[in-house]
Amino acid sequence: MSPKRACVSSFVSSGATSVLLLVFLPFVTADGFCEGVNAEKSCCPGSGGLALPVFPYEANWNKDFRAFLYIVGLLWCFVGVSVLSDVFMAGIEAITNSTYKRKIPRLTSNGDQEVDDKGNPVFDYEDTLIWNPAVANLTLMALGSSTPEILLSIIEIVGAGFFSGDLGPGTVVGSASFNLYMITAMCMLALADGEGRKIDGLTTFVITGAHSLFAYLWLAITLLYISPDVVELWEALVTLACFPWLTFLVWCADNNWFRPEKVHPEEGAGEDKVNGTRDLESGNGADPASVPLASVPNGNGNGAATRVPSGPHAGGGGGGIQEEEGIGRTSSAASSGQAGRGDRVSSAHDRNASRFRHRHNALSQFMGGRKAPDQTEPEELRLARDEAAKEKHLPVFQFCSRNYAFLETVGEATLRVQRGGRTDLEGEVRYSTCDDTAAAGKEYEAAEGTLRFEAHETEKSVAVRIIHDKIHNPDLKFKVALALPDADTAKLGRLSVADVTIIDMDGPGVFSWADAAPPTFLSSDSRAHLVIERRCGCTGPAALRVRSTDGSARAGTHYNPVDEVLEWGDSEAAKTVQVALLPFARPGDMEPGTVHFFLDLEPAAAGTAKQGAEAEIGDNRRVEVQVRWHQPDRIGEGLEEATWADQFRQALSVSGGEDVEEASAGELVMHYLSITWKLVAAFVPPPHYLGGWACFWVALSLIGVVTMFINDLASIFGCLVGLEDQVTAITIVALGTSLPDTFASVLAIRSDDNADNAVGNITGSNSINVFLGLGLPWTVAAIYWGSVGASDRWKDKYAGWERMGEYHDSGAFVVIGGSLGFNTLVFTILTLCAFATLALRRWKLGYEIGGPKQMARATSCLFVCLWLLYILLSSLQVYHPDMIGWES
Repeated sequence: MSPKRACVSSFVSSGATSVLLLVFLPFVTADGFCEGVNAEKSCCPGSGGLALPVFPYEANWNKDFRAFLYIVGLLWCFVGVSVLSDVFMAGIEAITNSTYKRKIPRLTSNGDQEVDDKGNPVFDYEDTLIWNPAVANLTLMALGSSTPEILLSIIEIVGAGFFSGDLGPGTVVGSASFNLYMITAMCMLALADGEGRKIDGLTTFVITGAHSLFAYLWLAITLLYISPDVVELWEALVTLACFPWLTFLVWCADNNWFRPEKVHPEEGAGEDKVNGTRDLESGNGADPASVPLASVPNGNGNGAATRVPSGPHAGGGGGGIQEEEGIGRTSSAASSGQAGRGDRVSSAHDRNASRFRHRHNALSQFMGGRKAPDQTEPEELRLARDEAAKEKHLPVFQFCSRNYAFLETVGEATLRVQRGGRTDLEGEVRYSTCDDTAAAGKEYEAAEGTLRFEAHETEKSVAVRIIHDKIHNPDLKFKVALALPDADTAKLGRLSVADVTIIDMDGPGVFSWADAAPPTFLSSDSRAHLVIERRCGCTGPAALRVRSTDGSARAGTHYNPVDEVLEWGDSEAAKTVQVALLPFARPGDMEPGTVHFFLDLEPAAAGTAKQGAEAEIGDNRRVEVQVRWHQPDRIGEGLEEATWADQFRQALSVSGGEDVEEASAGELVMHYLSITWKLVAAFVPPPHYLGGWACFWVALSLIGVVTMFINDLASIFGCLVGLEDQVTAITIVALGTSLPDTFASVLAIRSDDNADNAVGNITGSNSINVFLGLGLPWTVAAIYWGSVGASDRWKDKYAGWERMGEYHDSGAFVVIGGSLGFNTLVFTILTLCAFATLALRRWKLGYEIGGPKQMARATSCLFVCLWLLYILLSSLQVYHPDMIGWES
């Protein structure tokens, strides 16, 4: 459907709705609801919210009809706040991934400061993230997902003349319970049988989890015991101050203050403090058996161009490298960081973007919008895993990878075997080695045996001893095959045979570039990283010269020239060459968008190399490096920088104009229901304007306006149907504001290899809801009442309050702690049960989410019951406090 046709349809549907209302209203009559004790309720004449009711005579309409209109309006506003929050998150993502140019000294391969012809030191400039990734994830990203709850609390207090309300605090606690219990329950069932996800950022999760417990327990203590029914200024300030305190603790955890490993393992240890790269060139700290190799997933934000060359040889100290259809993964610290600081910035960008991308995809799928592409795993691995997961009756055994490579100095090669399919029974599988070009007893020791899996055990290892013969050989191979003792009790998967390569380490070696194909980088990358491999041995010192030569790229315009000697120590098997890339102007229409230059390997000049064998250069002595012009894009992976016109075109088109003919009926319906909000969101400045800040403030303002209507709609609807604000907040409003995060978490748990984005961020958002969502408005209200004292309106409102005598003249910010205090206590107790369940699953299964289907269903049912119990107890306290012995 064309944008023009979609626009006309939206106006027609809106007009038809208006006509129906005008025709129907004359037959609507009031039913006498607003009489007697109900006369002062928010849905009766003379009462209401900040913006509603719109019509002064609306209170005379039929109560049931009004309730229908208000619930439809409330649900429609939930759609609106979801669409606007998605735009708001895009602006936040642009802000948190903004960078600045950091000046760093350029060093030679020997670690000395490089100087120019005049003796002046040479410096490079590289992109560095302004925001710490963990801090950004906790602050702005959590703020983005919690904005409706936070704004609802602020708007309710300010709109009520700084008197406390029930919707805001109730929504904060209610959404926290829904997020922790229901989202976790849905994630449990989202994975295939036997598949599990664990929280990798455990330190951050523990910190935010402990603070989320403290946050709600602190509310109960302040409202019930320290100063019952009153929030004093110091209490509000402590609540607000917990927000920067928590941020500081997460920053400390991310900077490795509390544990040996990084909170985000992809940032790993071993970085050079000068240039941000791992110490590959000097060889310090690297195991002699470790060979840095293999491609590193690109992190440039567009998912396409940047990559580090890979080659056929790999190894790792202890575990080697398993090459999964072209993507090598190594357990060696020295081998995983060759992409350097530029890739580290990009990986941090990916981590920040993932949460935004999952939420954006979830909302797009729900409303027929455009979907951001997700990175896919190798096809064979995906098919192997999916086939194993679909098997319900028998266990499926297979290796984790088809290809493994180990240095001959590794000692013992370890190959992992996984069990999928049915995992609730004991099982066994046999393994045996088989010669290829490597001979058993000469290059490796033959091995055979049986792996016995206990019930629910999903992984074991096969160990094969590698023989180091100290004789120069070509790289050799052998195979390890799996077999079944009984074919009726188990199955073999696609990866039942693994090829193992033994990389020879004797002799001086042959030097060559890792990749024969020209690697491509982007002009927005700070550096190009290329790997030189030392094959067929790495014994003794050696030296090699690397020199750049212009092609269509010009030194000084597109890149900084390279001409240096690399010195290799004994057992060094690889080095990374870094070439600083320079941003250049966008090519004209008749000019190529990609330029190239060459890097050549040459023998070092006489007397340059350390005493040792002369370096032998292989056939691949020249590599062509391509640099493609690219405008830096920090908006979101796969989402190009859209203009205002693009935003309107995408808002009016189903699926963003892509695959319109294949759109389902549900996508078409949701598109037309949300098209008005999409058009409103299209007026927000594109996220790349002003570094994301324009989008941030405009979207925040629009969300505030919609939240104001949600506050009025929810309060009046609850009045019409007999629901107290406390119950409306923890049910309808909390569910409506949490649905986008629910869909995003389900997508994240399926596509990510951990549970951080799906579940690990919940505790951070729950903490921010209290510290910022309640701490900020409570601080303002406490300051207000502390300065103006007890007004006549304040005295009338709290005339029957039992502490009126204490505050008759001074006034105070009153928050009746009955329902809120009870809700927070119940939530704290149930949350302890939830955390204990997750900890038990991690201890027993090794992960928190998923696992055997029956266990996942049982855990999911437990979390659903926790949420229902919270709703039940909280509602009983409001309507029947005598039943539970807790008066408001």
